[in-house]
This record gives sequence, C-alpha cells and structure tokens, in this order.
Amino acid sequence: MARYGWWLSAALIVLNLSLAPIPGVETDIWWHLAAGQRFWQHGLELTDPYSFTEAGQPWVRIDWLFQALLYPIYQRGGLPALIWLRSASLLSGAALVAFLLRRRAPAESWLLIMLVATIWSYSISLRPAAASLLLTALWVTLLELSRQGKQRWLWVLPPLMCFWFNLHVAGLAGILLLGLYALGHTLERARERLKPDWIWWKVLVLSFLATFLNPQGWKTVYYPIHFLFVRSPWRDIILEVQPPQWSTPGTWQARLLLALSLVGAAQAWKRREITPLLVTLVSGYLMNSAIRHEYQLCVALVPWAALTLPGALRWLCALPAVLLAVQALASLLILRLPVAGLVRRESFSERLATLTAQAPDGLRVFVDMNTAGYFLHRFEGRQKVFLDTRTDQVYLLPSLLPDHQEIWTGGERALQLLDQYQVQAVVNNRLTSEGSPLWVKLRGSSDWTCVLSDMVGELYVRRELADQFQEPPLPAYLRDYLKAFPLEAEGRIYEAEAAWLESLKDYPQFALAHQWLGKLWTAQGKRDQARRALARAEAYHAATPGLEEDWKRLGITYPRWLRSFFLPFWAR
Repeated sequence: MARYGWWLSAALIVLNLSLAPIPGVETDIWWHLAAGQRFWQHGLELTDPYSFTEAGQPWVRIDWLFQALLYPIYQRGGLPALIWLRSASLLSGAALVAFLLRRRAPAESWLLIMLVATIWSYSISLRPAAASLLLTALWVTLLELSRQGKQRWLWVLPPLMCFWFNLHVAGLAGILLLGLYALGHTLERARERLKPDWIWWKVLVLSFLATFLNPQGWKTVYYPIHFLFVRSPWRDIILEVQPPQWSTPGTWQARLLLALSLVGAAQAWKRREITPLLVTLVSGYLMNSAIRHEYQLCVALVPWAALTLPGALRWLCALPAVLLAVQALASLLILRLPVAGLVRRESFSERLATLTAQAPDGLRVFVDMNTAGYFLHRFEGRQKVFLDTRTDQVYLLPSLLPDHQEIWTGGERALQLLDQYQVQAVVNNRLTSEGSPLWVKLRGSSDWTCVLSDMVGELYVRRELADQFQEPPLPAYLRDYLKAFPLEAEGRIYEAEAAWLESLKDYPQFALAHQWLGKLWTAQGKRDQARRALARAEAYHAATPGLEEDWKRLGITYPRWLRSFFLPFWAR
C-alpha cells in the first residue's frame, strides 16, 4: 500500500469523524455566536450584558478573539460553514501529527494518527477547544523541530501564544509544554557538562508575557488558573474538568497512547534524552486529572510513542485501513450530506426561544446552563438570563450556583428563589431538564401558567404576563412528524407513513422520523426498508431512545461498535 494511500485513508476517516451531528442543546457555540454578534455591534464589552443577576458587572472575555472571528463566518455560511471549519481544523491537526511521524513506517504512523483522531473525536464540539486541538498540534510540532536543532522556530512561539491565548485560555498548556521542553533541554545539556542554550528560557518568558496581551491583562491569566486549582461548586458540575474514568469516551485510547509514550520515553532516557520523560510524566498526570486534558495533551505524547510493527503486521494493517476508508467514504457520501442536516434541529428550543425573544425587553428568564447559550443568541441582549456562566459569577460568586441548582432541580426553595430573584419566565428544555420536580411545582402554582408546551419543552411565565406571549407556528418537519401519531393510533397506517415521509422532505436527517418509519416497516415485514430507516436514525443520532429494541425486533443483534461499521451501507 503506497504511502499516499495511508494518508488518503487517514484523511477520509478523520473527515468522517469530524462531521458528526451537532446537538442543538450544546450551549457553547450559541453563547460564542451571541458574544461575537455583540462584538461587531457594540465593540469589545467588558461588563455583562446578558444576566439579570450580575448586570453591568465585569465580564471575563477569555475567548473574545474566537467569538470575533467566528461570527462573520456564521453570518456568511451559517452552521454548515462552522462545521466545515471545525473539520478543517481537525484535518490540519491530523496532518501535523502525520508530519511529526514522517520518519515512521506508514502503517505505524497511520495507527498513531487514528489513535489521536479517535481521542479528538470525543471533543469536536463547535467551540474554542476545537481550535486548541489544532494549535496544540502546531505548538508541539514547533517544539519538536526546535528540539531537533532548528531553534529558529522558537521565535514563532511568542506571537503564536498571543494569538492562541486570546482565542482560547487552553493556550496556557502551551506555556507548560514549552517550560518542560526548556527544562529538559537544560538538564540534557547539564548531563553532558555543556552550557544551556538560553534561547529556550528567553522564548518561555516572552511567551508567558504574551498571554498578558489581552483586553483584561492579568485577570484573564489568573482566573482560569484559579478555576483549575481552587475547589468550587462550579468544578463539581462541569464534566470536562472531572477526572476521567475508564468508561469516559476516549479514555482507554488516551491511556494506551500514554503507555506507548512511557515506553518510548524510557527508550529515549537510555539515549540520554530527558525531555520525553518529563513531558510524558507531566502530561500523563494532567490527562488523568481532567477529561479536557486528555483531548488536548494527547498530541504531546506522539513524537516518541513506541510503536514498531514487524513487516508482516504492517501489511496486515493495510486491510483495516482500506476497510475503514471505504466505510468513511460511504458514510460521507450517503449520510453526511447535506452538511446542514447534521445539526439536530429537533434538539433546539426553537419555538421556546422565538416566543421568549418576542417578550418585552428586560424579561428575566430562568433557563438551565446547558440551554442558555441558544437563548442568549436569540435574545440579542434584550431579555436577560439567570446565569450566563461566562462572567465573574463563575469565579467570584460560587454561592449563585447552589441557588441555580436548587431551582433547576425543583428543590424545596425553588419557588421561593424564583420570587426572590424576581424571575418572570422559566424554560423547561426536555432534553436537559425533563423529570425535575420544578415543572410539577410550576403547574400547581397559582402564580405561574404554561404558555407553550411541545416535544422540545415548555415555557412558564408569571400569570399577569401571559397575554404578552403568542404561540409561534410549528416548523414544517415537526408539524408533519406530530401529525402522524394520531393517524397511526386510528389505524390509518399509510397516512401516518406519508406524514413521516413528508417531515423528512423538510429535514432529511431527522432521526426520530426515520426511527418511527423503521418501526412501521418492521411491523409490515418490509425488512430492507426498515433496516435502511433504522440505520439512518442511528447514524444521525446514536442516542435515540429505543433503537436497541428496534434493531432486535428486526432480528439484528450485532453489538453497537460492529453495527456502526455497516450503517452507511445499510442506509444507502
């Protein structure tokens, strides 16, 4: 298998992994778009324009450059443009990994690229972290070139750090890696009784100082460090800063890469190289302390990862390379297009946000943190939310979080706190809040009334404000989808089938409609059609409830990991 064949295989697989469906409930992308929109409308604001609990208080602009660059792209190309941008970032990152491994045998390089890409694939949401994956790969590449004697590349690091840190605070990891390389270089020189090359330390100081070149100076540097090292209620609820478990997506791959890196670092130690062991030990410790570090620092372990295959095994690796490349190509052509359909519209609070955004300016809205980003984007600063998670609230007011959680989970003081904070509207997003006792309490309260309820969620408002809300129409795909259920209940099966098919004309990648068609065709004995529909349902949203039972009813009992390989072929 020619070298270019390995790279083509890797590119197809990474591209397919990167074009994953985007859940609409993801708060970060909408929050960043809202902030980017305000940047272009009002300039660089340093006080909170979004919340009513901290209105006018300092606003920590840790990702301001990402937001400023992102919004014009969204304006011109919408979410599809952002999806392609994210894919380009991950493909470029994978290309840099390939460059780091350029002296390895193609099969070994391919396996390590796949290992890193698989870890990355669990952190490919549309947010600054995706850019940091690419920039970490670039940073490690420059460090490795410098370690190999091309030290002129070190002078690229300070300006790159200035750009990176304003894009995403994870740039601080670059400072750590540079410090480890500088220390390793100095110890290696001392071991040989040579004078250290001070360029490493000069560049380290300049790169660290470059982080202070941001709109808020020392605060922007201090707050993320404080957040990582000081216990607070915030850290207890943010999943990505929790220690990874073996069941955490990407963890076994990260630990396999860490083991390979430890072996390679031990071999380097015998060659009197200290840097690989320093980087591996510190990165390994951090990767086992927080999930987000697994995703970002895995690329730092690649340069010396020990993986040497006998000639026969190298050729044997060609088989999975070809199979996975063919599967990725089929998936791209059959399932991933149009790219606009990869955004899960059914998970949006589209109607809820539209209705709430039509309310009077200054409306005080309680919405959970996982959903708040979309509402902020739709509100454009007119209506206010309880918590936007990006102001000094995160760092200096930890007492606010328990109140948020008490309300969201429907605790004993939930209604009392809604009164205390003078909340005027409460949003129930079923995907994040369903089952909370809060909704039972609101339904039973004489002070609140529900002005909208659909499959996505509910909107409760103060009773005296109810006449200011007018229910918006259902999107066409949702209207046709819901119309099918009473038809099915009445035994009008063919009309129900037609309604579900009609909903797919407006939204071809609607997983729930495909699932119900699969159920219907299974009952009718239309096996091929049912398999096609269920394959599409799983490809577009693997967590669709009830899919495992649907597959069993169809007689397909493959485990999910094996079934996922066949999905694009079944879905054609």
